[in-house]
Amino acid sequence: MKEFQHTLQNKLGLHAKPASEFVQMVKSLDSAVTVSRGDKVVSADKLLALVSLDVHKGDCITITFENDVQDEEVEKIRDFVEKNL
Repeated sequence: MKEFQHTLQNKLGLHAKPASEFVQMVKSLDSAVTVSRGDKVVSADKLLALVSLDVHKGDCITITFENDVQDEEVEKIRDFVEKNL
């Protein structure tokens, strides 16, 4: 299992366009991925679940890869998150 944390920098928080792109990236992986904020955990491949986290600028999320996943794939997701969220 691998994971990383990210504090949202986007002034709009987790909004539809980057969230949708994030979901598509996650769906291409062979690993189940979750996103958590506080004690709420949702599947990262479901757009409505992500939006339900109600994440705003300055909030910290944790992205967890449940199965074995290549470091390159994790870094690709991390890079997207850091640039877009």
